[in-house]
Order: sequence, then C-alpha cells, then structure tokens
Amino acid sequence: MKVLVYVTDGSRGDVQPYLALAYALNRAGHTATLVGPRLYGDFAAEFDVPFAPLNDELVRLQSSPEVRGLYLNNDDPQVQRRLRESTIALFPRVFPLMMREMWDAASDGADLIVYSPSSRQVTHQIAERLGVPHVLASLYPHHVVSREYSPGPGLRPTATNLEDHARVNRPLEPPLSDWVGQWRTDVLGLAPRDDYTDFRTDVHGNPTPVLHGFSPHVLKPAADWPEWVHTTGFWTLPRRPDWQPPAELVRFLEQGPTPISVGFGSMFGGDPEATGELVVEAVSAAGERAVVVEGWGGIRVVDPPENVMVVRDVPYDWLFPRVRAAVHAGGTGTYNAALVAGLPQMACPFHNEQQMWADHVHGLGVSAPPVKFRELTAEALRSGIVTATTDPAIARNAQRLAEKLSPESPLEDAVRVLERVRRAGSGRRA
Repeated sequence: MKVLVYVTDGSRGDVQPYLALAYALNRAGHTATLVGPRLYGDFAAEFDVPFAPLNDELVRLQSSPEVRGLYLNNDDPQVQRRLRESTIALFPRVFPLMMREMWDAASDGADLIVYSPSSRQVTHQIAERLGVPHVLASLYPHHVVSREYSPGPGLRPTATNLEDHARVNRPLEPPLSDWVGQWRTDVLGLAPRDDYTDFRTDVHGNPTPVLHGFSPHVLKPAADWPEWVHTTGFWTLPRRPDWQPPAELVRFLEQGPTPISVGFGSMFGGDPEATGELVVEAVSAAGERAVVVEGWGGIRVVDPPENVMVVRDVPYDWLFPRVRAAVHAGGTGTYNAALVAGLPQMACPFHNEQQMWADHVHGLGVSAPPVKFRELTAEALRSGIVTATTDPAIARNAQRLAEKLSPESPLEDAVRVLERVRRAGSGRRA
C-alpha cells in the first residue's frame, strides 16, 4: 500500500506524530512518504522515511521570535488578529505554491491519503483526483461534530455546540476559496462543485474516516461519535537504535537523588537566558535536582549549578522513567510520554491548545495546577514543583493511569485502521 502522509505546518513536535505514522506504515511493509515543510527533511531522514518537501516560509514565520512572542498571548482577540494578519500576508505567494507542491508529491500516485487538520481543506481533493480514500489524522477531538466536545481549543461543550461546529468547519472564504477553486480546476482537472472544500465527506457524500492520536483513557471518546471515528492512542516515534545517552547525563542520574525534568521543547517565549535563570532558581528553592532539556530555544542555562544537568535533547521515553516529575509546555507528545511513564507533572502552556491539555490533564488528577508561561515566576514554578513531587494523590493517579496506557499499541492499531480503510476503498466506510 502506497500512502502519502501530509502535514503542512507546525513545530517539530506537531510534525513528529505524523512522521511516526509514516514510519510505522513502512515498518509494516507499506510505502509511506511524509509530505511536509522542507526544514523537517533531515528529521524524516533520521528514520529513513521518504520525504516530499513543501515550502516552509509559513513555518519559519511561526517559529520567529516575534510571532512566538505573540503566541504567549494568543487568547487575546487583538493578538489573534495580529497573528492572522502576519500569516495572511504570506498567503498570496506561499499558498498557491504549497498547493502545487502538495500535488507534485502525489505525481507517482497513491493508494491512500492521510492528512493533518492543517491541510484538510486541500488534501482531500488530491484523493478525489486520484480516486483513492482519504483519512483525517488529528491529535485533537475538535474536527468531529459532537455534543460532548467543542470545535475549538477548549474541550468543554456549550449549549450551542453543534452550531459552533458548523461555524468553525465552514467552507473556505475568499481569497483562499478562489485559489483552491482555481487549483482544483486548472491543476487537478476536477469539475467545480459547491462543497469542494468540505473535507468531512468524499465526493460521494460518504463520511471521511477520522484517526485520533490520543488515548481513550486520557480523552474519552464521545458517545455520539460515529463508527468511522477511530481513537488509537498517541503516535510516538521510537528511539533511534544508534542513540546513546551522554555519559555526563548517566552519571548525574546515578550520583544523587532522583531528579525532575524541565523542558519546553520547541516553544520559545521571551528571553531564553532569563527563563533558564528562573528555572534554576525555582528548582533550587524546591530543593530538587533537575535535568533541564533546552530543546530548540526556549531555555538556556549559561552556568548550571551542581543540582542542574543541562542537555540539548534527549528521548523522553528514555529520560522520563529515570526522573520523578516533569515540567513542560503542555504539548501532546510530552504529555503522552509523561503519562505513559506514570510521572506527576506540571504544565506551563504557551498557547491555547497546550492550555486545553493542561487543564484536562490537571482534571485527571495527575498534575499540579498549570501556570501559563507568560505568568510564570520562580515562586509559581517552585510551588508547582513541590506539589507535583509531594502530593501522594497525584503520584497515585499518575501510576494508575500509566497502568491503563501500558497495554495500548497506538501505531499498530492506527496501521490496522488505515489498512481497513484502503481495503474498503474510496466512497465506503471503514
């Protein structure tokens, strides 16, 4: 089975689950290509996953210090407007180019199209042109109409939930709809149709299968989700077989009390050195040792004290079983790794989607109360660390949830779902 896995934007953490899907498909004997922003080509190469590059100017803009600073306040309507404006300014040049590149990636055909929500308005039309089934793969529950989950960053339903779903998932508006419509007819050679940007159905009106990359034990499937919604668990990349932990890190872990982990991944906000000073102050005030994972720019510790070990990057599936709590930004991948390891947590979310997970995981009783990164102080972080490391209920709940997650095989289950979709063929449910 030849599969194209599309993810058109996002951070390294956003792309990683889709790379994991492609990797798992290839391990199962299929041929899967990741289609994504050009700057992630080396990431795919680390796992020998074929890669088709897309223009990455939008991702680089989203990764710039200026825009990342805006994300710290992205619950503010004025900031949301500025974020939209900064993105839309690139669209006249970048969006048509990306659509051409997305179609170029399919020039050799495919048996199945899998895509992230960021490309949902476009990629299903490539599947229509090829006459193959397509699957929406999402890390969030927002894209399936439900009375139980809202269509936006928050999970809690409202009295107008169904109407809200219709509003959020409405068709594209000009100029995007004009560009997509022209691309559809001029490049794909498809006939115009009124609902061409509606990703929720295929050309025959049948529902699009949805693959959810989160655990049903973490986020309960809605009672009104239909049979074509499949919830498998989070899609995690395996550790590279040639990876070895730094000797200094191993010594640090072995030569003292069990430390905590602190890291914000690829998130960036404010001054990284000031964040590093804040983290060191809070960790020391809490009486803890810590492994600080600097990641891709969010933290920089210039002169770490003896109770702090600094690393650039380390696989969480290796590190988390060796620490006793995790402080992080609230990304889905980090949450999953900490939950699987049975770790008490504290989240410092940078934006709305991370806040959603932070609130939800706190509600599960496995985390200290979250503190938004923009409101983080050394005292707030110290207090959260103390709660995460001393509250017996949090430790107990985290261990019980980890026991429920242990039997899951998310990637294997996801591959089986995709195989069933392919066997069912275009225009049929799976």
